[in-house]
Amino acid sequence: MSETSITRRSLVGGAATIAAASTLPAPSVRAQAQRRITFWHSYSQKERSDAMRQIADRFEKANPGVKVDIEIVPWPAFPQKWPAAMAAGTLPDVTILLAENAVPMALAGALNPMDDVVKALGGPEAFKGDIARTTGFFRGQYVSIPHYVHNRLLVYRKDRLAEAGLQPPVTWDDALKVATATTKAPDHYGWIPKLAKGDTGGGFLLWMMARSANGSFFDKDGKVSFDSAPVKDATAFIVELARKAGGPGVTDYKINDNFSLVNSGKTSLAEDSAAIVAGAAKDAPAVAEQLDATFMPRRERVGNLLGGISVALPKGKNPADGKEFAKFLFAEENYTPFLLTIPLFMFPSLKRAEGPAFFDNPTIKRFRNVVDVTLKGLEDTSLAGMESGLNPYAGPVMNSYAVEDMFQRILLRNEPIDQAVGATAKQLEKIVGDVRMRFDRG
Repeated sequence: MSETSITRRSLVGGAATIAAASTLPAPSVRAQAQRRITFWHSYSQKERSDAMRQIADRFEKANPGVKVDIEIVPWPAFPQKWPAAMAAGTLPDVTILLAENAVPMALAGALNPMDDVVKALGGPEAFKGDIARTTGFFRGQYVSIPHYVHNRLLVYRKDRLAEAGLQPPVTWDDALKVATATTKAPDHYGWIPKLAKGDTGGGFLLWMMARSANGSFFDKDGKVSFDSAPVKDATAFIVELARKAGGPGVTDYKINDNFSLVNSGKTSLAEDSAAIVAGAAKDAPAVAEQLDATFMPRRERVGNLLGGISVALPKGKNPADGKEFAKFLFAEENYTPFLLTIPLFMFPSLKRAEGPAFFDNPTIKRFRNVVDVTLKGLEDTSLAGMESGLNPYAGPVMNSYAVEDMFQRILLRNEPIDQAVGATAKQLEKIVGDVRMRFDRG
């Protein structure tokens, strides 16, 4: 299901769920019977899944009479699962979700506010930069809070830059120069953008580059601003990059191909999070020794792209205990150890977690510059298309693959950039219009 599939029936179902949740037993009765918390998360890796179970076990021990039932919901399944659960009255009490998925849930009336949790954790200022607001504040209340975050970086091969006598790129021009100089076809290429159909790599890259030119896909009021000079300039940059340093088949690569492209040495530069370095450290240690990272190239500023994984409180059957469990996820004894289950994959959203327990980890120490660039970027970052705050249109636009289709037309059919950007802007306006109509009908 997309973010647009919200109907009057689902809203009514949500209201029924709220009514059921509000009829909680009296405290004395609740103390006698076992109280159950339903917790959804998408951490399918054994390390992270085990950590969540251990946190739940500690919560149960600290709260006799409470049982935490965990269900692992794969990331792709979540947008379909929560509406079905809402209709059936089986929403969880706590969930982990992509930050942008909280918007349609809030619009459907499926979430309890998290303002009390934010306050208990020290208020929005306890979180890094402005990420509490930009990832979770919607229509006057907090609908989610960031569990962990990361920032998109430009990862590069130190050995290849040294061989070319070049420094890590700062500007767009620098990046094109480095990418061209570190292309040695057919062995490897300078920078292979991920522009495949049915993937969001092209949209994310274009948003970062447009943002670095002080542009965006939306204006501050949420209206489409795609047909603009910054977007056209960013499109031209990516097209030139693809043609000069992307190699053959550049329109076929997806975001998940970055691991194999980096680990095999096929690309000298790659846009990704610090996780790409962690993957190389595990699977291609000789390559990992040559990896470092810097900020994405800028025109006027750095277009930092936030990756946000959040906690929310759906309207399940046990909101009181659910709220306490959400707080417990961020307790000192739980939070940093969880972040370090897979070092470099997850970075603290809470400022207090940036301490010795985090920085003394051997992998964090080994790639400290990559860590520092990530943390610095998180001070001024946002979700794609949501730099002015959460809006219900960015998700459908990014997931429409309209930007990826645009790059296909430009690179494979030689469609002029001005024409392609203008046509895509019209597509995005239609998507936004459709979303608005469906919300209004709901």
